[in-house]
Amino acid sequence: MDQTSLVIVTAILSAVTSSGVMSLIVFLIGRHDKKKEAEALKDSAESRMLLGLGHDKIIHLTDKCVRRGAITLKEKRNLEFLYKPYAELGGNGDCKLGYEECQKLPVVSEEMAREMDITETRREYGFETIEQDV
Repeated sequence: MDQTSLVIVTAILSAVTSSGVMSLIVFLIGRHDKKKEAEALKDSAESRMLLGLGHDKIIHLTDKCVRRGAITLKEKRNLEFLYKPYAELGGNGDCKLGYEECQKLPVVSEEMAREMDITETRREYGFETIEQDV
């Protein structure tokens, strides 16, 4: 290799490894990492929101069924579809007790459940005692 070729190779190696080029590479890598972190944070926020919404729906449904003392097949299936992903997402276990109690409840028809809900609502608002007094 002659002197001129050696100088050119040395110059190219110096340029490639110079601080300017390395700074550009570090900048690009850092920008890529920041995008990944932002996406992970967004996914995390979405997961937490879904977990919260699932928690709210499960609590609402289990409270309703336990208060009624019975569950419909549709509610039971719906509860199962909600609870399993909730548990897989890492739910804190608050819903487990209600879910397990609902699994023990007797299954009733949709119409019977509506009647039981109406009776409970009337009792809650005091209408049942007014009718008995009349």
